Amino acid sequence: MLKYLIVFTIVTLSQPIYCHDLHLADSHGPISLMGDHMHKRGEIMFSYRLNKMEMNKLFNGTKSLSVDKVMKAPNGASNGKGTYMNSPVSMKMEMHMFGAMYAPKDFLTFMIMGSYINKEMSQRRMQMAGGGNFEVNSSGIGDTRFSGLLHLYENAYTKLHLGLGLSLPTGSVDVKDNTPISSSSRLGYSMQNGTGTFDPYFLINNVNSFGRFRIGEQIFFKTNLSGNNSKNYHYGNTFDASLWTSYRWLKNLSTAIKLNYNFEGKISGQDNEMNPRMSPAMDAKNKGHQKLNLGISLNLVNHLNFFQNNRFAIEGIFPLHSQFRGIQMKEDYKFVIGWQYGF
Repeated sequence: MLKYLIVFTIVTLSQPIYCHDLHLADSHGPISLMGDHMHKRGEIMFSYRLNKMEMNKLFNGTKSLSVDKVMKAPNGASNGKGTYMNSPVSMKMEMHMFGAMYAPKDFLTFMIMGSYINKEMSQRRMQMAGGGNFEVNSSGIGDTRFSGLLHLYENAYTKLHLGLGLSLPTGSVDVKDNTPISSSSRLGYSMQNGTGTFDPYFLINNVNSFGRFRIGEQIFFKTNLSGNNSKNYHYGNTFDASLWTSYRWLKNLSTAIKLNYNFEGKISGQDNEMNPRMSPAMDAKNKGHQKLNLGISLNLVNHLNFFQNNRFAIEGIFPLHSQFRGIQMKEDYKFVIGWQYGF
């Protein structure tokens, strides 16, 4: 598999991009955004993104908590009398995202996004159980998204389009690993690779151009219409809003600053194989949040003969404010590195 990917990459990187306006670095938004641009009739684009994230802090609402305080907090299964037996200490995630776009018409672009995810969580046991740390891991395919982008309006200064899509439950909700009490324990909600449900979504994306400056806005909303998954729960609604501004320093180089607000609703139901007494990560009441993040990014389109017109981008995302429903881990940072090739 790897050798075929290397051959494909070498072949494609040696070809030019003929897509409309793709020779300009700022024709795309920050690399973390999906569905931020459309294509002209007959154009195809492939993309790859590496998303890395790390968490090392625990919060309840907006207040920071120590591991000891987490294990003294009431769990969701004992009417406020019992406490957690374990506490998360840190978590790392690495997500490989693969995408393709195709425009059969000028007013319509189809998009598909898939992913492969690796997660690692370190947890600490309560003192009565030895107080040591242990790690759990999960890896696998994530959910897959299909969408269509519809052109709404365009003039010399503005581009506006609508996106309609469906998230398919290709990611597992039955990931298990070794723990101190079992050789095959179902891992917590955040360690699962998918939602287990069919989730429709829509987005509205607008970009305004002022010479070398561009200002973009995107609103994204996802909901659940298929009810509970096979484990008797479903995630709440997701609302995401981004505002960014970019400046094109050179024809092939631009930078951008982005503000992003993300809301995730609470879980309905619960997985009966996850014991909420064990850890906040297995307690359904500890899901849902509001986050405000700052993104700083760079886009580069190579105009040299080698790697000609292929797009490379990087974005660092840092938390400005977070409010969690219950006890959860807070992101320290997130980095997204991406490559895009169109023809």
